[in-house]
Amino acid sequence: MNISIIIVNYRVRDRVIECLKSIIKYTKNLKYEVIVVDNEPDKVLEENLKTYKKVQYIKSPRNIGFGAGNNLGVKSAKGDYLFFLNPDTLVLEKTIENLLEFFKKNKNAGLVSPLILNREEKPILKQGFRELTPLRAIFSFSFLRKLLPDRGIFENLDLGYWKDSPIKEVDAIFGSAMMVSKKLFEKLGGFDERFFLYFEENDLSKRAKDAGFKNYIDSNSRVVHFVGQSTKNFRERDRVFAKSRFMYLKKHFGFLEALLTESLIRVNKTSLLVFLALVVGAYLRFLNINHAMQFIGDQGWFYLSARDLLVYGKIPLVGITSSHTWLHQGPLWTYFLAAALWVFNFNPISGAYIPIILGIASIFLIYRFGSEMFSERIGVIASLLYSVSPLIVHFERIPFDPDIIPFFTILYFYGLYKWIKGGSSYFPFIFFFIAVLYNLELATFSLFYVFLLIFLYGFWKKKNFVLSVWNIKALLKSVILILIPMAPVIVYDFSHGFRQTVIFLGWTVYKPFSFLIHKPTGSFHDKLIGMVTYFATNMEKLILGNNIYFALVIFALSIIYLLFRAKSGKNTSIVLLLLLDLVTLGGIVINFTPSDAYLPIIFPFVIFSLAMFFDYLLSLSKYSVIILILVLLINAGIAYSNDQANNFDKRLQAINKVIALTKRQPYNLLGKGQGSQFISFTMNYEYLLWWKGYPPTSENVKTKILIEEKNTGIIVYKRIVNIR
Repeated sequence: MNISIIIVNYRVRDRVIECLKSIIKYTKNLKYEVIVVDNEPDKVLEENLKTYKKVQYIKSPRNIGFGAGNNLGVKSAKGDYLFFLNPDTLVLEKTIENLLEFFKKNKNAGLVSPLILNREEKPILKQGFRELTPLRAIFSFSFLRKLLPDRGIFENLDLGYWKDSPIKEVDAIFGSAMMVSKKLFEKLGGFDERFFLYFEENDLSKRAKDAGFKNYIDSNSRVVHFVGQSTKNFRERDRVFAKSRFMYLKKHFGFLEALLTESLIRVNKTSLLVFLALVVGAYLRFLNINHAMQFIGDQGWFYLSARDLLVYGKIPLVGITSSHTWLHQGPLWTYFLAAALWVFNFNPISGAYIPIILGIASIFLIYRFGSEMFSERIGVIASLLYSVSPLIVHFERIPFDPDIIPFFTILYFYGLYKWIKGGSSYFPFIFFFIAVLYNLELATFSLFYVFLLIFLYGFWKKKNFVLSVWNIKALLKSVILILIPMAPVIVYDFSHGFRQTVIFLGWTVYKPFSFLIHKPTGSFHDKLIGMVTYFATNMEKLILGNNIYFALVIFALSIIYLLFRAKSGKNTSIVLLLLLDLVTLGGIVINFTPSDAYLPIIFPFVIFSLAMFFDYLLSLSKYSVIILILVLLINAGIAYSNDQANNFDKRLQAINKVIALTKRQPYNLLGKGQGSQFISFTMNYEYLLWWKGYPPTSENVKTKILIEEKNTGIIVYKRIVNIR
């Protein structure tokens, strides 16, 4: 019988050569061919294989995975039987002959595996598997495996310790070495290529059994397996393992069973801590929101704009004016807000759901991306710190455009990281996130200069991450993704002298150096003291809400530690984090404008920096966890006690008084006192009065209602003015 031996290689050239030598040594009396499918083409390996007459080398177009690689090899196979072999294996004497003999004697054989030996040529402890069911998966892959390591009321997935028996029937066999007739393999449809790696042998074994065949281990045939060598260079091994396991369970038992099983399997210390961060973060953000939500005049501007969009079809092209009145924020927050108001029938509270939901999502993203960019422990620490930070919780309870900035800065950070690491598909999305952030707060444009510095450096050094996107397709995608969030602003600019785009770009270059040309108004000393106070106060609220000195010391040490770690320049994520820290913090300082709207830009970067420093402390002493727990508990307590002043209820009481004073007669609404010089001062009250069904009139009438906001509360006045 002819046999085709198929080996899928991925970065283990030397192992492939050793495997081939063992095949040649023990197959002298067989008609065979060897097909090597290379999932990462290796010219050296290709040249070496040319010296072997019976070896065919096939280049894979990319790393297509184990199952797809084997299927590619089968397309060129001429043998009656297929022997799938890992590159990190060695066949021993008569291994293949005995397997072929087994098939002659057992016509019902589906898949047959030799006995797998370790590097000392002793049988590995467990051989073969029972059928993978949801229940067995839970007791094999979850924490229950430690509680019931071998036996219990439920059986684990793998079979018991190998006992000296020549033949063993199993439900599924190891994919590292297995033989099947080509006829049956093609009848079964080959490997399911949706399994990139892992569980493809379980899937093929089950399909063989379902077709009426039996799977065996034949101990008369033996293969040495250097376990893990063929996958040691695969960095996403754990993620792919879990994904393939879920796919197997979904394919054979249904989506809901697979989802429930995976949820239980993934319960461990890390998942519990992340779940705790999400639950506590959600609780603190939703706590008393119906009564305590802040609702100021500038927020009212967006609410009225969103109302006009929904009720009158007036599509805003820009948002509220910035501190520089010739510039506007973008209209994107109005669109988000309009969607929430539409779903919840214009209830003002619905606007708060947007930053709250994106804030909770940010907790998870910080864990998920932090685990990939730094380490799992840093990801967990960062998610916990983010979930209870008093300043972050405060911001993410306010329905306002700056308060969803952290969500998009996290995505921007991750996009930059993936692009630099070779993910060219992420490049266009960097521009999309920059455009979204520009819409929410003009100051976020400082993040564009981080990208620009990286791009220019990569272009100068001819780095592959820049060269790979220097093409029409990537640039066209980038332009399209910029235009999606920027289209309204660009339309606006055609009739307003391109203030929001061309002039703004020039202004962002001029602004950091403007102090060299024009002396700042007011005392420089006073402004400096004001900025230092502003920075210190907010770092306290962000890091440890009741101790400004501890907060500043921890922040300073985290930046120093980051500088030390970034010194070598080898760790992309650390260098990138330091750059984002310095640019965003520097941008706030250079502006000399203590605006709260700038703060959300720095939240994710500061939190990641703190998490790295706490991770370092934990590596020095396990008792450092006490400090971390105290910080988390103190912050959670402060976040819990904050924002409980029933701000929204006070405004509702004020408009109820307005309605009572006017006795439902036409009236004008005016502001009085501090802040009333701004046009937006009464806009929050205007929206609430409209929502209640009694809006003020735009016509000049004799009844005037004045609203004054004082520290002691909101005062409502009524005046009657004669109109001539």
